[in-house]
Amino acid sequence: MDQYQEYTLEDFVLDARFQGWVRYRQPTGAVFWQQYLDRNPAQAADIHSARKLLDSVYRHYRTDIDDVEIDLEIQGLLERVRAEKRRVLIGVLEEKEEGSEREPLMVSESGVVEEAGRVVPFRRRWYGGVWMKVAACVLLVIGLGWTGWQYYCFNCGYNGLVSGKELVERVNTSGKQQVIKLTDGTRVVLYPHSRLSFAETFPADQRTVYLSGDAFFQVSKDPKRPFLVQTTDLVTKVLGTSFFVRARDASDKTLVEVREGKVSVFKQKEFAARSDIRVKTPNGMVLTPNQKLIYEHASSEMRRTLSDSPEIVPSDHPKTFEFVNTPASAVLTDIEEAYQIDIIFDRDVMKGCPVTASLGGQSMFNKLSILCEVIEARYEVLDGKIVIYSKGCKS
Repeated sequence: MDQYQEYTLEDFVLDARFQGWVRYRQPTGAVFWQQYLDRNPAQAADIHSARKLLDSVYRHYRTDIDDVEIDLEIQGLLERVRAEKRRVLIGVLEEKEEGSEREPLMVSESGVVEEAGRVVPFRRRWYGGVWMKVAACVLLVIGLGWTGWQYYCFNCGYNGLVSGKELVERVNTSGKQQVIKLTDGTRVVLYPHSRLSFAETFPADQRTVYLSGDAFFQVSKDPKRPFLVQTTDLVTKVLGTSFFVRARDASDKTLVEVREGKVSVFKQKEFAARSDIRVKTPNGMVLTPNQKLIYEHASSEMRRTLSDSPEIVPSDHPKTFEFVNTPASAVLTDIEEAYQIDIIFDRDVMKGCPVTASLGGQSMFNKLSILCEVIEARYEVLDGKIVIYSKGCKS
């Protein structure tokens, strides 16, 4: 067991023995890890968080899926968590720099700047202004070139996707939304200045539509025929669900946001390569209710986060969010189930924290803020999930 004592959250997530325990619920694994937790309580938070992260991955896939594809999703999840942590850290450092007097700078041999015992980004002051002007000019030229290319390239983007295909096209030139009903029963809300192309009759193997602009889809369920939304950079694949896509040819971002159900989102090139058995491509980024994906055109990066305003997913047993001396763990479980968002928290810590509150009229983020205020905790959003940090209840 000693080999695990230096492990962090990431180490546990990547450990084969730990993965096997979480994925297959092996009784021997449960005994081993419980004994390890009893001997090493200081690592409990990392172990619980690692288990929750892996659970969120395995829950989205069949148990017989290729292990390589699951490994790719786990690696991608960790990369996105690391990136989010770096972004938060940089923001904290910048806030501190703005709010305090600057200490003398020392440059190490590697070119890293140290300030008051910490590492900070190195700024070359004496010609930094020149470089800023040069960079601004370069960005301006690139931006104008990109816009011009998008405008004049008739066979690129959406036009390239639909070229040579026998499709019906709907163009919304009005100032209000238009509803389009497809032959399979799917309902599409096409937003102003948007275009949608599709076959008059879908073939037997799949249903494909092509979008430029904004649209909301309520897809009719058909397990034998997946529904594909093709945009310039992304392919969104579903069997039956509701989701929103923003794919404007002149924009620097593409967005996919899920209301109900589950979708997989692929980069166009990777999706096209899936038919080639010689190429091993990722299984797509999975989105569940109240999650959204943002694709940055410039960096070709896909980033998963939460919707700006998460909505309660319709259910046969709606939650009231009225709590009287209710354990915080039960409150978080109700929020998790109502919005179908993964919330990572230490159940043992939270179950001993009683909560009395009326949260029925609050947004999801307000619910979390109120709860965290009551139990002296905090939360953050990482890779489309919510992580709760707490050392215990308010005394």
